[in-house]
Amino acid sequence: MMRLLEVFDFGVKELGICSSSPAIESFIFLEETTGKSKEDILINNNRIDEKEFLKFRGYLKRRLNGEPWQYIVGKTNFLGFDIFTESEIFIPRPETELMAVQAISKLKKFDYPHVLEVGCGTGAISISIAARVKKTKIITTDISKKAVRLCKKNVEYHKLNDKINIVCVDLFKCFVSRSKFDMIISNPPYILKKNLKKIDTIVKKEPFLALDGGDNGVVIINKILENSSNMLKKGGLIFIEIDSSNLPYIDIPNDLKCSYEKDQYNKIRFLYGVKL
Repeated sequence: MMRLLEVFDFGVKELGICSSSPAIESFIFLEETTGKSKEDILINNNRIDEKEFLKFRGYLKRRLNGEPWQYIVGKTNFLGFDIFTESEIFIPRPETELMAVQAISKLKKFDYPHVLEVGCGTGAISISIAARVKKTKIITTDISKKAVRLCKKNVEYHKLNDKINIVCVDLFKCFVSRSKFDMIISNPPYILKKNLKKIDTIVKKEPFLALDGGDNGVVIINKILENSSNMLKKGGLIFIEIDSSNLPYIDIPNDLKCSYEKDQYNKIRFLYGVKL
C-alpha cells in the first residue's frame, strides 16, 4: 500500500477539480480517515492500510460530487472550537469569526453581559462568546428544529449549558417588550434572491433558508434592526453580518448609531451599532 504522503498527493490531484484549497482538504480527509495528526503524517509517513484508503477514496468521491468537506467529516473549526456540522445546517465561515472576535472584545467591557443571537445554526457564535466572556448569559434562537438540535449538541459538547439557552422560534416571537439585552448578534440570510442562482455549486448544498435574504437581501436584517430598538439596553450593541449589496436597502433606526466594518478580505461584512 501507498505511504500517507503519497495518498495526500493523490488527494490533492483529485480535489484540484472541485476545490480552491485541495491541499487543505486532502489533509483534513487524511487526518479523519487515519486518526493521525498532520504532524504525525508529515514526520512518520507510515503506510496506509486498505480499509483507511477505501474510506479516504469515499471522502474524495463525495467531495467530487459537490458535497462540502464540513458535511463529509461532520465537523469544522470556529475560533479554535470544534463544531459539529450536519447537512441542511449552515456551515460557519471564517468571515463570521472576525465578527465574533469583535463582539467578544466589546462584551468583555460589560460586567454581566446578556446576549441574544438570532439564527444560531450550529451555535458557533454563541459558543465562542460564552467560552471567552466571563459571566455572560446568552439566549440563542433558530427557526429550524434541526439547527436547534445540532446547536444543543455543540453546546453540550463544550459544557456551556449553564451559559447558553437555546430556543426554537422565528426571530423575536417569544420575547416580550421588556426583554433587554446588552448585545444582539446575528448572521442572517442576506443573499439577494436574484443572486441565489449564481452562487457557487458547493454553497447550493447548504440550506436556502439560511441564504435567501429576499428581493434586496435585507428582509431579516431589517426585522432585526427594527426590533433592536425595543430589545437593546441603552448603550447596547448590535452586530449583523451583511454583504455590500445590502447597503442601499438597510433601514437603520434613529436610535442606533451604526457603522459598516470590513472582513479579513477587505470586503464590507458586518454592521456594528450602538443603542443611543
